[in-house]
Amino acid sequence: MNKPGLGLLAAAICAALCATAGAHQQDPASAATPTERKSRFIDPEDGQLDLSEFLATAQGFLPIPIVVTEPAVGYGGGAAGMFLRPRREAGQEGWSRPDIAGVGAFGTQNGTWGAFAGDASRWFDGRLKTLAGIGTGRVNLDFYGQGLDLPALDQGVRYSLQFSAAVAQASWQLAPKSPWWIGLRYVYADVDPTLRDDTVFPGLADAVRVKVSAPTAIVEFDSRDNLFTPTTGLYAESSYLASREALGASDDFERFQQLLIGWYPLGPTVTLGARGDYAWSSSGTPFFLKPFVVLRGVPAMRYQGQQMASAEIEGRWQFDGRWSVAAFGGAGMTRTSRQAFTATQDVSSGGFGFRYELARKFGLHAGIDIAHSPGTTAVYFQVGNAWFRP
Repeated sequence: MNKPGLGLLAAAICAALCATAGAHQQDPASAATPTERKSRFIDPEDGQLDLSEFLATAQGFLPIPIVVTEPAVGYGGGAAGMFLRPRREAGQEGWSRPDIAGVGAFGTQNGTWGAFAGDASRWFDGRLKTLAGIGTGRVNLDFYGQGLDLPALDQGVRYSLQFSAAVAQASWQLAPKSPWWIGLRYVYADVDPTLRDDTVFPGLADAVRVKVSAPTAIVEFDSRDNLFTPTTGLYAESSYLASREALGASDDFERFQQLLIGWYPLGPTVTLGARGDYAWSSSGTPFFLKPFVVLRGVPAMRYQGQQMASAEIEGRWQFDGRWSVAAFGGAGMTRTSRQAFTATQDVSSGGFGFRYELARKFGLHAGIDIAHSPGTTAVYFQVGNAWFRP
């Protein structure tokens, strides 16, 4: 599970955005013979375990254990279900970019919990893409100097964030088979931040209800060969969010983010990937929505600021049939300017993992990553690529 926190609010909703419910066009498994049922789990090409045909049936879904080792919220777990429906009329494109549905819940040892559900569908021969997601829960996190505009950058302040949120998005492909998309996303969130203990810093928000009501303009470029575990192509997203009191928000603020991810095959079994991320937020941005460094092994919200930049690279070697090993590393920094004072922080992380090609027709690999940053080691259960975007 990646980055709970508002990281989890963001991650839960973002992950919740991977979805479209529904599956049909297959006979129920109960009506199949034992041999037919078994064949749904075995790929006839290599005789190995494969869930492609099972996931494409009405009863087929992928149970995903949510294993939380995020240092910011402690150990925990939960479960999610992901339903895939290939768009059969689109041929191979319909398998590499299927409609997806998801629902799940989790909890951790420090009292953090959440539940989410979502939908992502494609319409009109795949040219219209819709996303929707909802989430609710409570996140107990430590926030630090730059995010709270405090003089002590390494001083943590413990908050509990009770939240409910919803996201809806529609994107249109500019031309058939074009990698370019334009879209509009709307984000609504209702958050109650409460201090969990006394703090030596006066003036911090406590029990001040925050509402976000924000349309977001989006431009996307997507040439990936599949959604889940790409081996070639680029994904880029530029987004500009504007939360407005006139739309029901508690404050006016803006947030810009530029994301760029690419994959390049170095051979038939080796894939090199790279991810770059930049974000900026205006004055008035709630402290829990200020940009923060997102890297495997780095605690959520630990490095926050008005601006954030990070980069990560990953190499994956599919060395034996469906099995792969991966190594990755990255670095990030934040920057905050206050009057004549500018504060910066930086962090690096790295690690390794393994994958198994769980559903060949979908290009879906799953496995585990172990990541480390100064003072922190975390384990992540990955379904698809660590940088998954629906």
